[in-house]
Amino acid sequence: MRRLMVIAAALTFLAGPLTPNARADETVLEQALAESATTPQQHAALANYYAAKAAAARKDAESHRSMAKTYSGGKITQLAAMKDHCEKLAKLSDDQAKEYDAMAGTHRDMAK
Repeated sequence: MRRLMVIAAALTFLAGPLTPNARADETVLEQALAESATTPQQHAALANYYAAKAAAARKDAESHRSMAKTYSGGKITQLAAMKDHCEKLAKLSDDQAKEYDAMAGTHRDMAK
């Protein structure tokens, strides 16, 4: 039970806003948690974590799509470039969400 509480606390930490340096720490901690998960509860916690990351990526994609709309209608080359930039970031975020969904599904399966 104590180990589960430690993992839950770590996942809560990972879900919070992070500075660029903390993102590197997040990656190391995330990897350690994934490698050490052995119980169904630990895998379920990781599944929930990855599902939350997928949701955040989808929200980011929607934000970029919204920004892209603000650059629509302009014929100026710079506006077109900014719109293209936003659309590319939205696509990358969609792809990232799919990968997080896959990770969540894998951990859900491992939790069974």
